[in-house]
Amino acid sequence: MIKTIILPKYAAILITLALILAFSYPVFAQTATSTGATRKERVETKKERVATKEAALKVRLEAFKDRKKAEVVDRLNKNLNNINKKMTEQMLKHLEKMTSILTKLESRVNSAKPDVKDVSAAKSAIVDAKTAISSASAALSAQAEKDYTITVSLETKAKGDIQKVREQLHSDLKAVRQMVVDAKQAVANAIRVAKEGTPSGR
Repeated sequence: MIKTIILPKYAAILITLALILAFSYPVFAQTATSTGATRKERVETKKERVATKEAALKVRLEAFKDRKKAEVVDRLNKNLNNINKKMTEQMLKHLEKMTSILTKLESRVNSAKPDVKDVSAAKSAIVDAKTAISSASAALSAQAEKDYTITVSLETKAKGDIQKVREQLHSDLKAVRQMVVDAKQAVANAIRVAKEGTPSGR
């Protein structure tokens, strides 16, 4: 009778967790401890750096003979930094939701609820999940501060310059996304351990 009443709570948690990562690029806002003066200073520094590079790009583009190409480069340049901002913010929000789920699970484990099979193993799995979330959050914070403003060497090489930056952005986002996926799996494992008493892979 106890199983019939309590198991749905785990089901609800798992369903919520599955919905969190239903997007291609999961996601995040900074915690209170990471939004202090130091972070603000880094954000301002990035803005100044981007503004300087965009000004230099504008000068380069004004010298382009092919005005259509210049417009395309300008548009793509703005899109790259916007994509990075959007993707990292989305992934950070997903991490926040994972943290909320983990906090609720930890509360049940610490209270030694009857549906928690192995309190010790569950606590260990929760610590692993917290570590994974922390690592992903730190990586996303660093990613959010990266600059993908295009540097054009020559008009004839503009396409190659753009492609290089686009590939770098894709590679960087892929790497941090994997960390978010790892964190999601760690949280799911903590839920399984609390429910079944056996860590994943054992």
